[in-house]
Amino acid sequence: MYLTSTYTMTASLRRTIGLLQSGLTRGQTEVTTGRHADLGLALGSRASESYTLVAARATIQTTLASNSMLTTRLDSTQVALSALLSDAQDIRSTLVGAQTNGGDPGAIVTQAREALTTFVAKLNSSNAEGFLFGGVNTDQEPLRNYFADPPQANKVALDAAFVAQFGFSQSDPAVSTITATQMQNFIDGSFSSLFSAASWKTDWSRASDTPIRSQVSLSASVDASVTANEPALQKLAAAYTMLSDLGTGNLAKDSYGALLKSAMVTIDSGIRALTKTQARLGVIQSTVKSASETMTIQSSTLESQLNGLESVDPAEASTRVHGLMTQIETAYALTARISQLSLIKYL
Repeated sequence: MYLTSTYTMTASLRRTIGLLQSGLTRGQTEVTTGRHADLGLALGSRASESYTLVAARATIQTTLASNSMLTTRLDSTQVALSALLSDAQDIRSTLVGAQTNGGDPGAIVTQAREALTTFVAKLNSSNAEGFLFGGVNTDQEPLRNYFADPPQANKVALDAAFVAQFGFSQSDPAVSTITATQMQNFIDGSFSSLFSAASWKTDWSRASDTPIRSQVSLSASVDASVTANEPALQKLAAAYTMLSDLGTGNLAKDSYGALLKSAMVTIDSGIRALTKTQARLGVIQSTVKSASETMTIQSSTLESQLNGLESVDPAEASTRVHGLMTQIETAYALTARISQLSLIKYL
């Protein structure tokens, strides 16, 4: 004859309640999330497939978020380049008129100074990620301010070159004695060397030649920035500096004409190069957009595959939770009744 104590029965029911409560917790999680609470238990050997899909989706979502920030950066860069192109075209229009009627030297100097000031400001623009035109050097302003006080290296270098060539400064009345040939020789020689790649990096620019490289898809990356060391930008700076700081207002007619002609040639070259730079940037923008669209489709496909693996039937999960709650309530009731059994009541 086997005897079962009330303690043994109560302990058994408590273990059962514990198991039921664990099942209830999983069931409630599945009702809330719509997914299996324990993938290993539910999927078995296919759980690794789920983990692989989750990792792939996370990589795509991270890249999409990066592309979103990159798109903002590229858009801001394109806006800045468009503004620079507009200023250059305005200066060119002024020069076209000046070649016909001579123009107003004072007005040309003022316009060129304003264009150069805007030029530096645009190339020193930044966003939350750093300076747009610094290349990989995103933590410092790419260009030195030509009109800064005290003078920066670019202004100092030009002043020294002018004095070395003519024996007096740009503000000296003797500027009026400079011949057209002398001015042309200076522009083609010492002045031009100030805007060579080497001098530009020494006197004007702190930017890196290396653009930011960004991964835009699972298999592709692009150069995702334009640096202040672009030849197009050097040419525009040279044209603006030529017009604003070579004694333009005091030059004799012939030397003034030579300066205007050189400025026109330089700014035309800068405009052509800048247009190509914008086109190149446009291709990058298109590449990023296309990559993001493709990855969005891939992300949706992965999401569908994950749903097929991990999703539970909401109705079945709710029914299961309801059944578990009923069983737990019944088990508690039985535990309470068994705990009240005692031989003392029958003695």
